[in-house]
Amino acid sequence: MQKLKRLIRTNLINIPGWRTRRRIVVIESDDWGAIRQSSPDVLKKMKQWGVDLRHDHYIRNDALASESDLEALFNTLKTVQDSNGRPAAITANTIMANPDFEKMEQEGKHRYIYEPFTETLKRYPRHKKSFSLWKEGMKNGLFRPQFHGREHLQVNRWLKGLSLKKSVISRAFNHHVYGISLGTTREISKSYMAAWEWDNSSDRDYSFDAIEDGLRMFEETFGYRSLTAIAPNYTWNAEIEQLMFRNGVKGLQGGVVQRAPRANGSGNTNIRHYTGQRNKLGQIYTVRNCRFEPSENPDKDWVSSCLKEINTAFRWRKPAIIESHRVNFIGYINPENSDRNLKMFGELLEKIVKTWPDVEFVTSDRLCEIIAGE
Repeated sequence: MQKLKRLIRTNLINIPGWRTRRRIVVIESDDWGAIRQSSPDVLKKMKQWGVDLRHDHYIRNDALASESDLEALFNTLKTVQDSNGRPAAITANTIMANPDFEKMEQEGKHRYIYEPFTETLKRYPRHKKSFSLWKEGMKNGLFRPQFHGREHLQVNRWLKGLSLKKSVISRAFNHHVYGISLGTTREISKSYMAAWEWDNSSDRDYSFDAIEDGLRMFEETFGYRSLTAIAPNYTWNAEIEQLMFRNGVKGLQGGVVQRAPRANGSGNTNIRHYTGQRNKLGQIYTVRNCRFEPSENPDKDWVSSCLKEINTAFRWRKPAIIESHRVNFIGYINPENSDRNLKMFGELLEKIVKTWPDVEFVTSDRLCEIIAGE
């Protein structure tokens, strides 16, 4: 019954919207630039504090990408070429800033202060050359940053958690970690990771300022405007779309369901989308219709399942938009995580080009241009 439901859902995702005879594959990967776990030692401490890590593969495995993480990922991407002679490419949806823990500590944790992720990288032991590798990957067509937010953090909720001196949140702060997931501790009743979710009008105003500031940082850091954006936790509304439109964002990445925060902070409204759909501003929605998330469930055959989803997308004449978060490619915390997953990722890429010799690897911004007819 579960397999039948998944099969029906996979087909339903692909029925409405824009169609093409081109076999386009897009690999969308979120969370680049954001801190998650700071070290294996801190992971051990969290277990001692009573944080339930059993169902949170992000805290167990995710972190800023080290030099070796990036080298291994780029070497895997280079193993294949599409019908145009281009390597596989990652759309690296990027968080532009992290908390500046040291400065916040000096001020008593009462005020949020951030630093660019490029500065955060310099604080880590095997990351000092990581941003140089980002730029090398961009130059070689392997790595294309797009906007994911200034931070992956609902700042006002986090500050309230920090006010409790003996809380898990405050303890994690002391070890330069903020990404404690909903469900891992009773202390958290609402997500800290949904940066653009609102509890009140103050949150709304703050998120607007952060988005505009983040898009400015993106352009200054990478030398171009982000043509597409993906909201943290798929949570954004029409007001945010207008703000991003004014700052050059023409494409909205996401899943089938958008969680739209209400202006008064009274929760979210679910809105469904399909690839090629446009809003009143002419912005184009694209919907992820394939998944490769082996860190989430190491026992699943992700290669076979993803190939089936790609096949379904192509049968409906849709681009195959693969969701694959950064956590799948990170070995800094747990080397086995990236070793295992990159082996499967390489197998997936090889089977894609073998099964569909006319395949084209494109990034999310280029897909947006193709749909727009540019």
